[in-house]
Amino acid sequence: MNKIIALTSVISSALFASNIMAADLNEIYQLSLANDSELAAAKAKRDAGNYQVDLARAALLPQVSIGATKVNSETEIDGGSTSDIDALSYNATISQTLFNLNSWYNYKAASAGGNATGLEYALSEQQLILRSAGAYFDVLRAKENLDTARAEEKAVKRQLEQTEQRFEVGLIAITEVHEAEASYDLSYANLIGREASLDISYEFLEQITGQRFENLAQLKTDVEFSAPKKAANEWVEAGLGKYAGIQLAQEGVNAAEYTRKAGWSTYAPEVNAQWSYTDGEQVLSSTAVDSTTTSLVLTATIPLFAGGSNYARAKQAAARSTEASANLDLQQRTVKNNIRSLYRKVQTDVLTVKARNRATVSSQSALEATETGYQVGTRNIVEVLNAQRNVFSAQRDYANARYDYIINLLNLKFFAGSLDEADIQALNAWLK
Repeated sequence: MNKIIALTSVISSALFASNIMAADLNEIYQLSLANDSELAAAKAKRDAGNYQVDLARAALLPQVSIGATKVNSETEIDGGSTSDIDALSYNATISQTLFNLNSWYNYKAASAGGNATGLEYALSEQQLILRSAGAYFDVLRAKENLDTARAEEKAVKRQLEQTEQRFEVGLIAITEVHEAEASYDLSYANLIGREASLDISYEFLEQITGQRFENLAQLKTDVEFSAPKKAANEWVEAGLGKYAGIQLAQEGVNAAEYTRKAGWSTYAPEVNAQWSYTDGEQVLSSTAVDSTTTSLVLTATIPLFAGGSNYARAKQAAARSTEASANLDLQQRTVKNNIRSLYRKVQTDVLTVKARNRATVSSQSALEATETGYQVGTRNIVEVLNAQRNVFSAQRDYANARYDYIINLLNLKFFAGSLDEADIQALNAWLK
């Protein structure tokens, strides 16, 4: 009994410790790899695509079958005589397509489709990095915003209490109390919204990891954010060559082109060969007869008319090919635009972080000066409340600017086709 109690205590302590310890980004990502439903669906789709290639290839490979036939019959003839037949035979058949353009192009289309599902899975892996990091830093962003909202609510409440005390001794008018009350109500409403935002961000994190977290490693305050070293055009060239979305669209073009060729190849001749072998014994009225038959059949078929279905199928495939080419062009243009926009955003984010950091200092100095002026009567309560609001707004803007940089940088690497697990490890080093 003591051993059981001791073991239970150890397990409980371990679970408690794991709940208290802050999970970092790498832990979140590894859990996402194991539990994310979108990635699991992409993997299953990739496997199904590979099997589709096998199915299409099967139409080009030999088809082999074996069989056995047993016949036992008795026939009565007029006059009372009977005829008995007892036969047993074995057969083997091998069929092989010698020439079938339709099957060949369908196989090539399936191969391109298999490549496409593999690229979809690779794209899903990169998207999981984005979603994992995005969900993680959304929690940190929401947590910092909530902390700021709590501090603001506390500060405004204290200001309201001081204003009420000054009113009670006749130092100020009731209008200043109303101004302080309105400011407090706004800060409290903002606090409620920030609490809800944090809960929602935790829910999304649980959605991709399958686990609930209450404590995450925080972003260090001394992280140095730097602009991309490569030029924008280099990022664009990398994206056009490596981004899985473009490669996926290219495989879509390949598959559609092979499907188009398969559609027109329904008018081409088909040549098939079949070899068969039969070995049997037949007993007729007590007389046994052995027989062996070997045959080789060549069949050539030329489709002439199928009610217009072949023509319609070919024209449909041609339209699909045009659609795939247009989608590829759209994907390339979109990637160019996204990379250039994100490149500019990251550059701007670096400057914004520095400016927002300076604003937190200057707004605090402005608040202190305004409060001093209020004490000596040169400033009013509205100016104090506005200065106070500016302090907390500057803190929120600074926190948001830091997270904006991280998310925009990850998206830039994603569209450039360079996002991988190493980026998770690099970001993890920024946490404490």
